Amino acid sequence: MAGLGSAESTRVSHPVINWASIDRIKVGAEASICIKVSPELIAATAGVTGDFNPLHVDADAALMLGHSRPVAHGVVLLGVISRLIGMQLPGPGSVWFANEVEFLAPVHPGDEVEIRAKVVRVSAASNVVVLELSGRRLPNTEVLRGTAKVRVPSMIFHRDANMDDSQKVALVSGASRGVGRAIATALAADGIAVAVNYRNDSGGADETVAQIKSAGGQAVAIRGDVARAEGAKEAYEGTMKEFGRIDIIVHNATPPIEGRAYLETTSAQFREFFDTYVVGLHELVLLAAPQMRERKAGRIIALLSSFIAEVPPKFSAYITGKHALEGFCRSLAVELGPSGITVNAVSPSVLIGPTTDDIGIIGREVIARKTPLRRIGHPDDVAKIVVFLAGNDASFISGANVPVSGGILF
Repeated sequence: MAGLGSAESTRVSHPVINWASIDRIKVGAEASICIKVSPELIAATAGVTGDFNPLHVDADAALMLGHSRPVAHGVVLLGVISRLIGMQLPGPGSVWFANEVEFLAPVHPGDEVEIRAKVVRVSAASNVVVLELSGRRLPNTEVLRGTAKVRVPSMIFHRDANMDDSQKVALVSGASRGVGRAIATALAADGIAVAVNYRNDSGGADETVAQIKSAGGQAVAIRGDVARAEGAKEAYEGTMKEFGRIDIIVHNATPPIEGRAYLETTSAQFREFFDTYVVGLHELVLLAAPQMRERKAGRIIALLSSFIAEVPPKFSAYITGKHALEGFCRSLAVELGPSGITVNAVSPSVLIGPTTDDIGIIGREVIARKTPLRRIGHPDDVAKIVVFLAGNDASFISGANVPVSGGILF
């Protein structure tokens, strides 16, 4: 239709904005602006506000009223405060919603004025910053003082929300085989660079990397036993050395899972599962979360199990560890959510693999019949959900536990 441009031709290109963030604002931070009050500025203010009070715009009237020159509108100084708040401290996106300002001395055409703001209180819970305001006519005549309350934006869409996947890096723990390998290859197929973490199986990790590279993806094998603080640090530092950042943590590492009656289970075995599942994720997040907070974006995904709902016998240490991991993920979702970091879990049921091979055809049929969809899950079923949770489309999903169980209810 004539006269109507396409959406492409009318799209406005916006500059990159360094939005204000409550995380970066500290008590004691200061900012200032200096301006020269010109006759043109006073005239423009009168034109915008409709305030043509002779005190402001008529030199003879100002002299008659006891002033050597016209007096600038108070709103001129308030405008400088608004500029300081909106562009410097706290910065773009901030809303100045309350103030108490006292004007101490007049400002005239030709005067240079400095307005200064200092942070005296920060409330992260309400995203409110309180500023102490001061103004002086140079060189040293105080003209203004007061306070302002400013609400810092809580971004609906964080800066990295639409970041291209080819710029992202995922660290996948326990990725040398099984579901960990499937997750690593699926993330790489989505364009994400992957650190393939392993504890002992270097050959399996190399096979995962080779599979990813043969499909055109980026990957590197990174050793580190995440159940130990030094091993988690080894995995983190290896990933940072190779890729320079971590955007996604997928925590899949696990000790060997073997059925054992409770009365035969040792406290050391309980600790092994807890250390790998909970402490391992804690150590990784502790290292990677600061950079995620700085970017206001990050994804943390933990592998749980349908066993936390089904609770079969002879897996007490394993199930206890997974329950603890679920609680930890919920806590992380609450604590890290304000920083734009999502934390979710995925709970697979029994998957096709060495375990199901060992139980034979009849055993596999029994498992399939217990599942409403009448089949056993595949590692790829889990990997696809992890890729979704790691992506931009899941930016408003956090604190969830997604069952990948063919209909087994949680």
